[in-house]
Amino acid sequence: MRVPLLLVLAALPAGAAAHGINGHVHVTGWAIENLPPGELRDFFADPEIREAAQIGASFPDSGYAIGDGYGELAHWEPFVDGYVRHLRARAPFDTPEERKQVAFLMGLAAHGLQDELFDSVFLHQVHEHDGPFPRTVNGKEYPTAQDPADPGTDAFLFTDGYLRFKPALFVPFDDVIAVMADVHGHRVERETIDQGMRRVKTLVIDRFHAIAPVYEREMRPVIPWTAANYMDPGIPGSLTSEIAPTGAYLQALWDRLHDRWPARAVVTHTWPEAPRRLRSGDPATVDSWITLVFGAGTINGSVNTETVRLLDAGGAEVPFSLHHTRWGGSPDDSSRLVQLRPTAPLAPDAEHTVRVEPGVRLQDGRVLDVPWTYTFRTPCADGQACADADAGAPDLWPPDAAPDAAAPDAASPDAAPPDAAVPDAAPSPPDAAARCGSGTEPHPDGGCGGIPRGPDASVGGAAKGDDGGCATAPTSGAAPLALLAGLACLRRRRRAP
Repeated sequence: MRVPLLLVLAALPAGAAAHGINGHVHVTGWAIENLPPGELRDFFADPEIREAAQIGASFPDSGYAIGDGYGELAHWEPFVDGYVRHLRARAPFDTPEERKQVAFLMGLAAHGLQDELFDSVFLHQVHEHDGPFPRTVNGKEYPTAQDPADPGTDAFLFTDGYLRFKPALFVPFDDVIAVMADVHGHRVERETIDQGMRRVKTLVIDRFHAIAPVYEREMRPVIPWTAANYMDPGIPGSLTSEIAPTGAYLQALWDRLHDRWPARAVVTHTWPEAPRRLRSGDPATVDSWITLVFGAGTINGSVNTETVRLLDAGGAEVPFSLHHTRWGGSPDDSSRLVQLRPTAPLAPDAEHTVRVEPGVRLQDGRVLDVPWTYTFRTPCADGQACADADAGAPDLWPPDAAPDAAAPDAASPDAAPPDAAVPDAAPSPPDAAARCGSGTEPHPDGGCGGIPRGPDASVGGAAKGDDGGCATAPTSGAAPLALLAGLACLRRRRRAP
């Protein structure tokens, strides 16, 4: 049985896109374009290498598209670190194929970092400004801030004219399968990954113009603050603010692949980033939070209030609560960020210092053996302007480009070709299982995340075919319902890393 693509898209649940996939592809692409001159920028000079990273940035969510646990596992640093060790022996990566394999790893790793940043930082902004959640709008319930923010930001990117990357499909199957088995003992078939990636490429990357206006009309009234600020570089966790930490993470990965990245360089980005000031000194708002971003996974139990300190201008301790990634609460979990949330008002227009003491343990087993410090300033008192506030702030806006929205057929969800159809999909292997978990903080989503490509898709040299569906049922009669159920699971993942 074949289901018209438009019927499938029109029936998609509101959360079917993740942070979203187009957001991952574009933040990764913009980070590459904003790399400083040097070895890594030269590495990405080849368009095929850049596209391998961009399509890699869609890879983790493809596991949800096919209902296999590889997608969840690919989000986290244990898999990334295992992949780095797997590829390190091939340095200096002289062949085009080796370079594409490295770029793919960087893209999938960037996806995981961006999810941690968006979920652990920006979603709290959404909740504060567009909430509270749960809430009901026009008769539809939105249990968490993530429900409208995930698909909404992707739709806004389309409507606001930012989408321009449509990378070709590429997957280093042998590497991914080997690392997944080695690190996690998870067995996944080549055909399963192939199907998952085709689905991601079809529905979200190549044909997103067919569904974006639907999400736009629904989500913009639900999260108007988010629609106006999701690309504000001054708001931590916004898509544009992710460009700099993503670029720093790519550089750290490059150095890790060449076995020359010192543990003392573990903090690669901060919010606020110099010369920006903290957005507020009031502990009642998320604008008072300070976030450190790491270039490798750190073990949560080693990043605590003994190894992380917040000091005022006189060196006195400032009370705060410490938080890791939103989705992992165990001391043995790893995280690519730590957040300091002051529990008392911060003095206005004052310098404060974050100090990371020796003893922080990295995912790869190394330990920070020297202290690391970072200073920032609080905003001026209410009603007083700071003459130097945010002066010279590094706003990495993406360059202008012709948007998808300019296409003549992109104005409505009826834009897909009339003969576009979704065939029944083969069932997942017996050991396949979607691994969607709940969060450890208030308002976690608890779903999954991702979606799609078209009939000309060819992954890693695989035969071309039309596979736009997400059904996992083995019988054609059950396929349409299974397809929609599978897409519903694409909302989000989350379990402990």
